[in-house]
Amino acid sequence: MKDLNNAISYLFVPGDRPERFEKAVRSGADVVIVDLEDAVSPANKGAARSAVLEEWESLSAIANETNVTLCIRINALRDEVARHDVALCHLLRPSLVMVPKVESRDDLSVIAREVPDARVLALIETATGVLEASTIATAPNVARLVLGSVDLMLNLGVTTDREPLDASRSMLVLASASAGVAAPVDGVCTSISDLERVKVDAERARSFGFAAKLCIHPKQIAAVTAAFNVSDEEFAWASDVVAASKASEGAATTVNGAMIDLPVLQRALRIVARRNEAEQAATSR
Repeated sequence: MKDLNNAISYLFVPGDRPERFEKAVRSGADVVIVDLEDAVSPANKGAARSAVLEEWESLSAIANETNVTLCIRINALRDEVARHDVALCHLLRPSLVMVPKVESRDDLSVIAREVPDARVLALIETATGVLEASTIATAPNVARLVLGSVDLMLNLGVTTDREPLDASRSMLVLASASAGVAAPVDGVCTSISDLERVKVDAERARSFGFAAKLCIHPKQIAAVTAAFNVSDEEFAWASDVVAASKASEGAATTVNGAMIDLPVLQRALRIVARRNEAEQAATSR
C-alpha cells in the first residue's frame, strides 16, 4: 500500500452509490473517499450511511487486495447529521477520515475521541480555515491539509480557483511544512472530460508545493498521477546530483555547470526516493 504521505490521487465516490464502490477501489486511485457529504442529497444521508455500513467489510477486503487506502468523508461537524457520521466511523474504524470545513484545531477533537486510531484529512474551505491552517496542521491526528477550492471560492466570492486562491494555496503549503505534515492536497478540477485542464491544474498545484489532488472521476486519475510523479528528466538530474555528490565525498561540486551543495543534494535524494517509492507501489498493485 502506498504510504499515505506520498499518496497522489484521492478519488471521491458517493456514499449512496454502492454499485460504484468496487469500481472506485479498482480505479488505480491511491485513496478512495466514500463521501457522505456533498455528493449525497440531504434526503439520502441515512441511506448512504446504511450502504457504507453494509458494504464496508467487503470493500475493505478489496482495498487490501488492491493496496488502496479507504477514507470516509463525514458532514461538517457543525451539522447535526455529522453526529450520525461520527457514530458510523466509531463503529467501522476507518484508518482515514475526511473532515470538511475545519476552522480550528479543536474541531478535530471529536474524531480523536471517537475514532482514536484514524488519521484526518482536514478540508480547508473557508477564510477562517485558511487563516487558522497553521494551528490546524498541528493537531495530532492530521495526516494532510486539503484545499476545498469550490467551497472556498464561494466563501470568498471569487469566480476562479486559480489566481484568487493562490495565496490560500501558499498558506496551506507553509502550514504543512511548519507542522511537519505531508504536503497538502489540491482541490478538485470540476472538468471531467478536459483531461489536459486536469493535468495543467495538477502541475500548477505541484509548482506551489502541493503533492496530491482530489479527483471526482476515475478518468482524472492518470492525468493527476502523471503531473505529480517524478518525470524521467527529473530523475536523471537527481541521479546525476547524487552520483556527483558521492564522487566529491559530500563537498560542494557542480553538475552541468550548476553548483551542487547540501540543500540541492537533499532535494535530489527526495526525488530519487519518491521515484523508487512510486515504482514499488506500482509493482505491488
